[in-house]
Amino acid sequence: MIDPLSIQKTFLLFEASFCLFVSLFTALLVINDKKNYKNQIVMGGNFFAAILLFSDFLTYVYDGVPGKTAFVMIRVANFVLFLTTFLIVITITMYVAVQLFGTAGLKAKIPGQKRFRTVYWIAVFCMIVLGVSQFTDLLYYFDENNAYHRNPFFFVTMGLVGICLLLNISVLIENRKRVDLVTFLSMLAYILIPGIATIIQSIFYGYSFVNISIGFVLIIMFIENSYSQSQEVLRISKLEVRTGLLNEHGCIGELMALREKGKICNYCAVYFDISKFSYFNRKYGMIAGDMILKNYSAKLREMLKPDEFLAREGSDHFIAVIKKENLEELLDFLKETEVSITYGIGEEKSVVVKVSSVAGVFEINEEYMKAEDILSNAYTALLYAKTVSKKSVDYMSDELKEKLENERKLKGTLFEALEKEEFQVYYQPKIDINKNTLCGGEALVRWLHDDNVIPPEEFIPVMEKNDSVCALDFYVLRHVCEDIKEWQKEGLEIPTISVNLSRRNLSNDNLAKDIDNIVKAYGISKDLIEIEITETNDEFPTRVLREFVSALHELGYKVAVDDFGCGAASLSLLRETDFDTLKIDKGFIHSAFDKNLTILTHIVNLAKAIDMKIVAEGVETEKQKEILSDLGVSIVQGYFYDRPLPKDEMVSRMTNRMYN
Repeated sequence: MIDPLSIQKTFLLFEASFCLFVSLFTALLVINDKKNYKNQIVMGGNFFAAILLFSDFLTYVYDGVPGKTAFVMIRVANFVLFLTTFLIVITITMYVAVQLFGTAGLKAKIPGQKRFRTVYWIAVFCMIVLGVSQFTDLLYYFDENNAYHRNPFFFVTMGLVGICLLLNISVLIENRKRVDLVTFLSMLAYILIPGIATIIQSIFYGYSFVNISIGFVLIIMFIENSYSQSQEVLRISKLEVRTGLLNEHGCIGELMALREKGKICNYCAVYFDISKFSYFNRKYGMIAGDMILKNYSAKLREMLKPDEFLAREGSDHFIAVIKKENLEELLDFLKETEVSITYGIGEEKSVVVKVSSVAGVFEINEEYMKAEDILSNAYTALLYAKTVSKKSVDYMSDELKEKLENERKLKGTLFEALEKEEFQVYYQPKIDINKNTLCGGEALVRWLHDDNVIPPEEFIPVMEKNDSVCALDFYVLRHVCEDIKEWQKEGLEIPTISVNLSRRNLSNDNLAKDIDNIVKAYGISKDLIEIEITETNDEFPTRVLREFVSALHELGYKVAVDDFGCGAASLSLLRETDFDTLKIDKGFIHSAFDKNLTILTHIVNLAKAIDMKIVAEGVETEKQKEILSDLGVSIVQGYFYDRPLPKDEMVSRMTNRMYN
């Protein structure tokens, strides 16, 4: 027959070994993260439990055994057993405090602190009583055979321990919303299991239900702490460092949760960027830039409802998922809001900056749409707002989807169209209005596809996005050189032809040489080719453009700056780069009155002062021509004189150069 006492001793040894292993394992975690109080408490608690269980094992081994060895061992083991019991009461109390409030101890200012202090002092009182009992047999005594016997005061101390457990339960229940359900139930188990075991042991005297339950509780504490830390790691993995907002991974998780609840169609996703954030970094410094991100996101979170959330995708890119009825309120916030920051090294200065954002909005309308697709739609709307529409807000609508789908299809055919030479070069004449004669031309491109003429405004933006515009520019240059070569053979008097060049080409370090190689391959004079480059795209720094223009000048080419006046750095561009020709943006020509006329006058005077040739594009009326003539602009192009002409009509125009 199996001896129940032997089973109990075996189980005590097993639990003691396991708790010791847990304590040593947790000690490694403490070494790596010395500020993690929960790991420290779990380590200490399991160490105390290992000693308690091993001491309990020794009491059963030497209880009632005569001899000097048993005399010493039974007394030491019982003292250590009770001492570690009271220490474990303190440990469990501290763990409850740390789990609920993040800190513990006599000086901690936390809810329920008076009850926690009462537990600590009760445990200390019980340890004092334990010390006294070693000389007075207050708690227990041993007979001449070293057999263990309880005294009445033993039950007083157990009652005090029970009070400690009840005090912990009261604080735990009051603050149950501070932790998740698993953590709450685990902490409740730490308290209830030893209490229930105490009741059982009082009925079945001679069995170690209490101590076994304590060991079991400390093992549960280790498992719960490991689970809690894994959940914390998972939570942190969904957050980004600077603002504490959700990252893209966390945002996707929240969207999936909304979808599972069947509420996703009540929301819209707003993807937005802070406008000119790099300016704030340059002016106030990176630390102040981080402060803008934190304070801006904090103000945003304040206005969001509990069932809405905000994420940061990186840099100054944010994602808000809000209910559709709250969209306008958010967009009003994004238009402009004030954010307070401090900046400067040493003597800090406070300043209020006005922050505005560009946003892309996607109103979710499909119940089972993937989270990634939702964010992609909002981000696409943002890109469209920033690069195409230039609005502060754009919506991902069915019309925009259709347009983008057409662009996608267009991308697939553009390179093929280049290979098939579907692009045709047209020439728009430049006219000397003082003589009413042809004096130059600009090479433009049209796409003849499936018997349709596709204007450049429909395909150039698409080609700009995938750099195929660079191939198109050189395609046009080769065809212009080929046409000029042919016209020379026919004996025509050829004016200088301007060829447009996208700034995308500036990524090519050998750009000037590549242009020169094409012109030389056709054996035409360099003064018949002028390179036009727009000033609106600031993808590359002015230094790169300046070096390119200088390289062209060294090779013998003239260079014009196109669309002057529609960019943000026009004057600095003229200061730093030596262009030969200034082409005034047609926007000034179409609105040549009041303020625009004043600006136009100054542009013309500036160009004359620095000895630049001036060309006005987009002239469509007699009045516009007269205004330009009065300002002293002599070269124009536009529909008032000629539309872009196909090659054969340009030949006719070169033959008959006069305009009536």
